[in-house]
Amino acid sequence: MPQPSPEYNPSSPTEPLARSGNRKWGFVTKWIVIQGVVNLLIFWALPEGVLFPVDVSRYYDARSFRSINARGRELSTPYRLMRPGQSGGQYPLVVFLHGSGERGSDNLTQLRFLPEQMATARSRKRYPCFLLAPQCGENSAWTLEDKQAAVIALVEQTLKDEPTIDRGRIYLTGVSMGGSGVWQLAVRRPDLFTAVVPVCGAGDPEQAKALVSVPIWAVHGTADEVIPASQSREMINAIKSQGGHPKFSELIGVGHDSWKSAYEESNGIIDWMFLQSRTLNTVESPQSAR
Repeated sequence: MPQPSPEYNPSSPTEPLARSGNRKWGFVTKWIVIQGVVNLLIFWALPEGVLFPVDVSRYYDARSFRSINARGRELSTPYRLMRPGQSGGQYPLVVFLHGSGERGSDNLTQLRFLPEQMATARSRKRYPCFLLAPQCGENSAWTLEDKQAAVIALVEQTLKDEPTIDRGRIYLTGVSMGGSGVWQLAVRRPDLFTAVVPVCGAGDPEQAKALVSVPIWAVHGTADEVIPASQSREMINAIKSQGGHPKFSELIGVGHDSWKSAYEESNGIIDWMFLQSRTLNTVESPQSAR
């Protein structure tokens, strides 16, 4: 015989317990949704590259530049070029020379350090520019005559190909072997580069006169055992003795990897570099500088 269904009793504890359980699960659901929204907002607010590596190569066109050296031999220089993420107006050109650890022919390794940094969303918004990053061959160096001539020819060709580059704002910087190349290229063409930032590089103090009118900010770590800080110090003192006014940051206790500090926004070097500009045809010509 079927049992009668139990009647609802308002005084029974079953119903309040059910409602309490529903409220509990409702609270958990709301907490999960809110936490998910907060995490999403934090994710979007974090600087690019904090959580996941950024593939900066997608911002750089991969190309190869062919030039003829003084002996009539054809040279091929792999390089990358990033364009500003904006349109309209004129934009500066940053030329970056990598160190010996990035030599090769893959046309990719030279994007470490500054090119990597300048390709982030923050930097592309704050410092819209063209960035040119050539790659030096495995058994070569930026201080060699052939490579210097190739870099200058590449810069001049880029100026012809990209009419929106501001010819009065061409910046040259590099690290280690590239820092040494910066010193020599600046001596070779003080008329071409608006400002130079050699990082942990070595120059020739006897050529300091050619750099008197060039805005310079050199950086070196006092604990550098690869290229001693005295190399930069001697260059700065030689330029000052000729009447120049270069800037020099000597990083106490920092080793050879002084580029990690040099390019940090908080140090103001990139801001300073992007503020430098000049009217064309007012700098000493390369012929008179030699």
